[in-house]
Amino acid sequence: MNYLEVPTKDTRYTYPTGRIRGLEKYLLKPGDFARIKEGKDLSDSFQNLSRFYPYSESMKVCDSPEDFERGFEEEWKRVYLELRSFAPEPELVDLFWLEQDFHNIKVGLKIKVRQKVLQDTRDVKHLSLSGTLNPSLLMDALTREDLSSLPSFFKEVISHAMQMIEKGAVSREIDFFLDRMYFSKFSSGLSEYGDDFLEELAKKLIDNFNVKSFLRIKLWKREDEKKIFSQVILDGGTFEKEKIVALAGEPLDSSISFFGGIYRPILQKALEEWRVNKTLFTLDKALGKVILDFTSRGFYMTFGREPLVNYILIRKLEITTLRSILRAKKANLTLEEMEKIGL
Repeated sequence: MNYLEVPTKDTRYTYPTGRIRGLEKYLLKPGDFARIKEGKDLSDSFQNLSRFYPYSESMKVCDSPEDFERGFEEEWKRVYLELRSFAPEPELVDLFWLEQDFHNIKVGLKIKVRQKVLQDTRDVKHLSLSGTLNPSLLMDALTREDLSSLPSFFKEVISHAMQMIEKGAVSREIDFFLDRMYFSKFSSGLSEYGDDFLEELAKKLIDNFNVKSFLRIKLWKREDEKKIFSQVILDGGTFEKEKIVALAGEPLDSSISFFGGIYRPILQKALEEWRVNKTLFTLDKALGKVILDFTSRGFYMTFGREPLVNYILIRKLEITTLRSILRAKKANLTLEEMEKIGL
């Protein structure tokens, strides 16, 4: 089926698409990012950002330019609540904010390991306030070691992660497990709608996760590589899980040739970056582009879920990019140094 065809007369998304078109007018343009990036210091870049709506409103919560993280959390939470208010299927919107919940679980568990869990979320650094789970509820559950107040899915995930910790699992193993559970829940949630677009998106997200996990595990150089592949790699993508697992123990350069299409050059470039700079900035950027190239059809459609999903992912990338720029400014990176990390 051509994705630009409307297979049914379902008009539930006609009004939401109209709202999305209005919001798209405020998306930042390349020149806007350049203006923010070219600020002489953090304060200057922060002021430049604050001239653009809706950041002119969300950044008002910041006590100083150094407080910009709080402003971005405010904006991402505002986007979530606004989209949820007019989406015919608000639970679809929830799926795209699951990542914040899993981020908070990671933060909470790491603090728990150090036996310093705090009930007051204002005292916890790096905690996202824009997830679907109340962060105070999550931190309180971890503090009291009573998960009964959490939704069953999160209860099971956290219980399993805590068992892994008790058995001596290292932080990276916990992160791999949580990432796997996040992408599994996200992709399966998308597939439940019986929508060709969402099912294809779920497949691409699984591919992205598996490709990224493959490279990171290979670079980890663990003797139990096959076991980790078996535990982390997801089913349901373009590349069969069994065939990826079979690459365990094989040389990295030759293993990359298994991945065809757009992924092979992405992996080759990421590996080059790793060998020179010991970073993988280009990998995340390239994989993100794969998804946005697919969802960009949402700019041209009136019916269906595509415009909503595309807008969510565009805004997520916008905020992520702005966050990275201001973090680079806070670290006093030069424009040349920022370009080296893909900004």
